[in-house]
Amino acid sequence: MPETQGNGPVNLLRPLLLMCYSAFFLPLTVFHLLVNFQLKTFLSVDDFKDEWFARLWAFFGPKSRDMAAPAVMPLLQKNASGVCLDIGPGSGQWLYLFQRANNPDIKKIYGIEPNPGMHKALRENAVKAGLGEIYEIIGCGAEELQTKGGLQKNSIDTIITVQCLCSIPTPEVIIKELYPLLKPGGQWLVYEHVRTKHRSDFVEYWQSGINIVWPHMFNGCNIRRPTDEWLLQAGDWEEVKLRPGAGEGKYDTVPHIIGTLKKRR
Repeated sequence: MPETQGNGPVNLLRPLLLMCYSAFFLPLTVFHLLVNFQLKTFLSVDDFKDEWFARLWAFFGPKSRDMAAPAVMPLLQKNASGVCLDIGPGSGQWLYLFQRANNPDIKKIYGIEPNPGMHKALRENAVKAGLGEIYEIIGCGAEELQTKGGLQKNSIDTIITVQCLCSIPTPEVIIKELYPLLKPGGQWLVYEHVRTKHRSDFVEYWQSGINIVWPHMFNGCNIRRPTDEWLLQAGDWEEVKLRPGAGEGKYDTVPHIIGTLKKRR
């Protein structure tokens, strides 16, 4: 299959550019914390990374959204319904797609965002999208939904994961824990980073090398996870419609899978 326009070897350099963006916000984060006397944040590596990523994402999030929009909009707009579980929504950059005018069947959305640095912007974007009354932020990890989150099995109509399974802890386990929350006939909408399918090619080794540094600069994001394989193994699916990211090929170091999975009734 021929490579699409713009998908040549130069695409191998794209993750280096993205890491430069992240590096730029490191000294800015240190300066912000010092000026505001938030010295306690320096005592925790995880807290500092959360603050660093929150400041990076406030700038880069909208740009990332614009780049991903052609793929994500058809997936999310008008497809969510009932009680929704929005995993790792960050600052809520996609919430405008869940506006009631486009998704009249949505009854409730639980936004599962463990990074407290994102909560203010997430709440503001929920209100801006007209979802203030039905959007509830749960500040725990996806692995804690049945304990701290209080969610029950077979209670969710739609699970939404957009570029978040790459950064949560123990994703294979969490995917298996999320599956029982989904009602029979419920759907999982997914757009995620995955390990390259071009095994034994140069990009496989390049992706491995990039991934040594990448997680430290993007708050734990791991671009080497076979998330699509884990989703398929999570349970019994009635219908699976997953495909590679549009225009992505053997020179993409940060490839995606996109589509839907429907739980067997």
